[in-house]
Amino acid sequence: MGKKKPDIKKMIVNMAVLLALIGLTFYMIFYNNDGFSLESVGKFVADIKLPFLIGAFLCMIMNIGFKGLSIGLLSRTMGYKKSILKNYSYASADVYFSAITPSATGGQPASAYYMVKDGIPISHTTAILSVNLLMYTASLIVLAVITFILRPNLFLNIDSWIVKVCIIVGLLVQLLFLSVYVMIMVSEKLVISIARKLVSLLAFLHILKHKERYISRIDASVHRFKNSVLLLAKDKRAFIGSFLLNFAERLVYISIGVLVFYGALYNIPSLAGVQIDVIDIYALEAYCWFGAYCVPLPGAVGASEAIFNNVFSMVISNSVLLSATMVTTRGINFYISFIFAGLVTLINHIHIKFMNRDQEQNKAKK
Repeated sequence: MGKKKPDIKKMIVNMAVLLALIGLTFYMIFYNNDGFSLESVGKFVADIKLPFLIGAFLCMIMNIGFKGLSIGLLSRTMGYKKSILKNYSYASADVYFSAITPSATGGQPASAYYMVKDGIPISHTTAILSVNLLMYTASLIVLAVITFILRPNLFLNIDSWIVKVCIIVGLLVQLLFLSVYVMIMVSEKLVISIARKLVSLLAFLHILKHKERYISRIDASVHRFKNSVLLLAKDKRAFIGSFLLNFAERLVYISIGVLVFYGALYNIPSLAGVQIDVIDIYALEAYCWFGAYCVPLPGAVGASEAIFNNVFSMVISNSVLLSATMVTTRGINFYISFIFAGLVTLINHIHIKFMNRDQEQNKAKK
């Protein structure tokens, strides 16, 4: 993570890959579903009660907002009071670049770039984003524990073992990250020692080349994360606040699908007789989200749609309605969200560019 300007060529390649995945995904959806069309999606959306649809879009905006509030809280703890709009733009950059890069690897570097441009030193930017990532991962694991405690039967009733494996693997990967973060805080020497042995083993098996380069990067990353936590460790309230804001971020994200489902339930005759608890829908949405973490594709495009259709087939038997629910939910919580975040990022980028140009002109006049 550093003050590195987003690579335009990589952005173009990533966007091309994302668009190709989106095209292939929607081709498969329409090709394998007789009777499903853009017209049926339009009718489905039109049938959703307006307050629920508005609520879904508000949740999309709030999802980015809670991320921005967490970044803002941690920034203020370190003495940097940025406006709500600025913090929102940092969160938008994270959402946008996460959507177009494999395994969401581009989100944090993009946020860091704009934060440094706005005068937050790279060491403090790294601390803020590292702790926010820690709280994000912790909130995900807590939500997973709550979901499995409240609705374990829904996980067991998923009829695809592949989807079940995706959910478990996705959560195990996040739990591994959280465990490593905690281990670094307890004993960074132990983590570095284990990491070096793993790299040495992979190098011995000829899976990795440039062993020393990887070891150097791991050492730097571990020290950087430990220093980041120490910089913010004096204010425990900031940690708690960041965790709660990240947890809220996850809840409003899941609420998008819940609002789409219940908004349709009130108006669509074939769904009107469905008796299902709101906690069930939250749990089903959560399981879909957990499963997406298993897939290292930009936005988990393709996999997320397939997981959604499989999981929600438990409550929506009509294939056309099922696909319409999926397309509408994913349309709001991913496709429209990343376009919206991209526009916010673009506006902020232009603002920074013109602001820097004005500052340079003023210096030249002096």
